[in-house]
Amino acid sequence: MRRTKTSGLTKEIKIKRCYGCGAILQSDHKGQSGYILKSKLDSNEDQLCERCFKLRHYSEDDGVPHFNEDYATILKKAQEDQALIVLVTDAFSFEASLIPGIKQYLGKKLLLVVNKRDVLPKSYDDEKLLKLVKERLDEEDIHPEEVLLLSTLNNYKFDKFNETLNRLREGKDVYFIGVSQVGKSSIINAFLKNYQNKTDKFITTSIYPGTTIDVIQIPVDNDSYFYDTPGIFNSRSIINNVERNILKYIIPKTEIKPITYQSNAEQSYIIGSIARIDFISGDKTNLKFFISERCEITRTKLKNAEKTFDSRCITQSAQPASKLIKDTKDLYLTTLIAPKQGKTMLLINGLCCVFFEANGQKFDVYAPKNVEVKFLEGKF
Repeated sequence: MRRTKTSGLTKEIKIKRCYGCGAILQSDHKGQSGYILKSKLDSNEDQLCERCFKLRHYSEDDGVPHFNEDYATILKKAQEDQALIVLVTDAFSFEASLIPGIKQYLGKKLLLVVNKRDVLPKSYDDEKLLKLVKERLDEEDIHPEEVLLLSTLNNYKFDKFNETLNRLREGKDVYFIGVSQVGKSSIINAFLKNYQNKTDKFITTSIYPGTTIDVIQIPVDNDSYFYDTPGIFNSRSIINNVERNILKYIIPKTEIKPITYQSNAEQSYIIGSIARIDFISGDKTNLKFFISERCEITRTKLKNAEKTFDSRCITQSAQPASKLIKDTKDLYLTTLIAPKQGKTMLLINGLCCVFFEANGQKFDVYAPKNVEVKFLEGKF
């Protein structure tokens, strides 16, 4: 039996969602999307659905973003109907926004939105940012009709987004998709602020046919809808590997002010009590950190790094601090050797980017299990 809810705008915004995957929480149907015990559902605290809770706490995970058959079914139907697909990404955590396996389902009618432009330095040229994004998309063989920078916080380029959306959709439906925490819901809410329903249809929340996924269906006119899908769980991002209450420290809310350290080998950089970057060997290097203003960085000598990190974990004195990480042994080590030359970025997915000129330096990076740690090279 298909479950359908109808409501006005106010009730739709207040629906309780899993903060991991974005599914609408429910306690009636175990095994279906968003299931949670009723005792937890009635709580006023932010909650994870049962599936996301198991993924996070019991490592029932394959280490890849969870783009599954349900999402594939939705996007196949979008292509069949010649609908416009809007892939929402995060300007700060762009790598965490890329979803392996999704490319074949995006089709030709694709608009890619780079949200949260406001958190990147204003001094960065938009055209250069767009060029870098398109180069990275080329590497993934993703070719949208257009790429737009956007910020719903200050309505940056929102009028252009609306114009582009209506032009590209050509009167057809629009499907919004993206990983969790990219700001997809904020885009929908920004649209709803000026929304006037001139049809006899309701905004509804229901399970999409042939899937277990709840989607919000918003009538745009008598012939078309906007479909808001839940955020996709990305286990490669630190955002899906820590508690909800510390995301406020990790996800930037204001313009990032890069921090540059002149660093010698055998120095360590401890980020709150959730990650650590050790500069093992190499010439003196300027390390430029792009990280949330609320993340505390402690620089120390390498020989003191483990003791300092473990102390931070015990006292929870430096943010972000996770109760899931009790000492260094709860982190996983990735060793990286930089190229011989060129501009390079060290990435802890979802947490920070560190830019430097490469000359063969060696780094040991400690991060929570499954979180992607890697180098990216390019003209940054």
